[in-house]
Amino acid sequence: SNSILAQSVQQKVKQYRQANEIIIINRYKEFLSIPNVSRDTPNIKRNAAYIAATMTRLGIKAELLEGITPGVTPAVYGKITVPGAKQTIAFYAHYDGQPVNPKQWASGLLPFQPVFLSDPVERGGKIVELPANAITIDPHWRLSGRGSADDKAGVMTILNAYEALLLSKVALNNNIIFFFEGEEEIGSIHIAEIFEKNKQKLQADVWIIADG
Repeated sequence: SNSILAQSVQQKVKQYRQANEIIIINRYKEFLSIPNVSRDTPNIKRNAAYIAATMTRLGIKAELLEGITPGVTPAVYGKITVPGAKQTIAFYAHYDGQPVNPKQWASGLLPFQPVFLSDPVERGGKIVELPANAITIDPHWRLSGRGSADDKAGVMTILNAYEALLLSKVALNNNIIFFFEGEEEIGSIHIAEIFEKNKQKLQADVWIIADG
């Protein structure tokens, strides 16, 4: 039945995550270390390039979608086409973040130097080191860094979920669109232009928004 199949897929994804969580989190920390303030164009381009490289590694042909106005921060786009698929599911997240004032961060923490905390800051969490030989991560720990929740978490969750399906050899039933925006924190000021200019590429039956 469909419910049994869904449970099987979830189990495979969970097993993949458990076997690879150190690799996954280290890649995530690498991504979080790239400053992502929306109007910091050089670093925003570095973030887009990192996402595109990750997609390329997964066999997704990455493309930077621009709007009509010259110099618009691009969205990173890719599509997986599944033979016989009747639906296309699009996944959205954004890779830009809000400006930061390092003085407002808790003692010992810096916006773009991600570290583990034993608990959330408001509960008195302290910086903890992941042992070099670790094979698991304490689920109570929290990763502190600008964008670690909103919204680089969305970007990496989507891409890691796809990688888990891919490497677990789960057959896909739907086409998949990946769309990662770089201007959400300044009001998505050019997203309408990007959609207008790329209508055909962005046709989907449903959009799933992974923001925060």
